[in-house]
Amino acid sequence: MAKKRQTLKTVQDNRISLIGISCHLKSYRLSFALNNALHFKFRRIDDFEIHGPAKDEFLGFPFLIYGSAELKNHFCLVANHHPEGKLLPTLREVDYFLMAGEPMDDFIKGKILVQIRSIPQVIGAYEIDPSRTKDMDLLIEEMEMHLLEAGRKTSAE
Repeated sequence: MAKKRQTLKTVQDNRISLIGISCHLKSYRLSFALNNALHFKFRRIDDFEIHGPAKDEFLGFPFLIYGSAELKNHFCLVANHHPEGKLLPTLREVDYFLMAGEPMDDFIKGKILVQIRSIPQVIGAYEIDPSRTKDMDLLIEEMEMHLLEAGRKTSAE
């Protein structure tokens, strides 16, 4: 009898919109500039932690969130750089990721990109296709878990 071969197929999750931002500002300065340009109100929650090069080491990346009733979407701003490593090494030119939890239409996305690019300290901002980025689906799952954990902590306080 022939053996059956089973394969696991993963499905890319294209439910998010992702923008890469290149700038040399600290996270609190960039969030202040984005709040002014986009009329958002980012607030910082616990750092997003991943395993570092050593097994017992964790790297913390600044993580900010904002829920927009007007755009019917929630946004996360997360840094890509840490002195010991990068969140996504394949996108080393990106300093921050602005992630929208739901897909945005092209008009709103274009408007947000123009407003981000108008910030003097921003070197560049562009849309990133999550389905073409290595390890993005795993990172998105970990970010969702981080948001759930942060939500539990806030509701418990």
